[in-house]
Amino acid sequence: MSSGASQTVTRLAGAFDANLRFPFDASAWEAFVRQRGCEATTYTDLALLTTALHNGSYAFAYLPSANCFYLRKAPYVGVASAVTAVTRLPRQTSVFVVAHDNPATDWRQLRGKRYGYINTFCTTSYFAPSILLAADGFALTSFFDSFAVPPWQGQIDAVVNRSIDATMVYEDVWIAQPNNAKSTKVLARISDLPTPAVIANVELDSRDQAALKHTLLGVGPGTATNALYSGFADYQEASMQRFFTELAALPAAPNSA
Repeated sequence: MSSGASQTVTRLAGAFDANLRFPFDASAWEAFVRQRGCEATTYTDLALLTTALHNGSYAFAYLPSANCFYLRKAPYVGVASAVTAVTRLPRQTSVFVVAHDNPATDWRQLRGKRYGYINTFCTTSYFAPSILLAADGFALTSFFDSFAVPPWQGQIDAVVNRSIDATMVYEDVWIAQPNNAKSTKVLARISDLPTPAVIANVELDSRDQAALKHTLLGVGPGTATNALYSGFADYQEASMQRFFTELAALPAAPNSA
């Protein structure tokens, strides 16, 4: 992400990837909203979210680490990185799963099979397998018959009900339901992926940016029983830059944003 010039930010408005389940009901966040008059807009279409950020429509955003790749030349700076529910660290693992009775013992045996991902901006379901396959010289979209499916447990359910043959999913989601280990099996994993990040427009007032970061570092998972992450840590600049280098080396990226 760049620190170049941008449109002046006149309101404290944030954009959020709805699939990441930000804890809007966490007490620290509710206090921040009241005190700062913060506005929130959630998106399921990340192409629209990315375009809005390029247009300077928001002061900050919470989005997948891979999504930040498409904003690396835009005038945003990192504020915080999410921490996982299991490790409480700002890095995550994605596991490649198939049905437990699938005869495949290696993902390479699944050429031409149906692969399900959340969206083409997703770190764990789209770019993790892209990195996995690229190490063997393959591209995700040509190796598999790939298409979008419902997120998280929905990915696993799609494998179990035979709507798809395989998916890669955030490991914390796979672990959360004990039956997943009985109904599916793991053929591969990609570890040390950066977690979702909060980024801020460089034109955001420094006091607002400092208050935003202070609040995020005090935010927990909220009251939701299906929270994906358990709060935030400092933005992981080195991890993100390493990840961006990996993504830049992949075959042509699917998103023009």
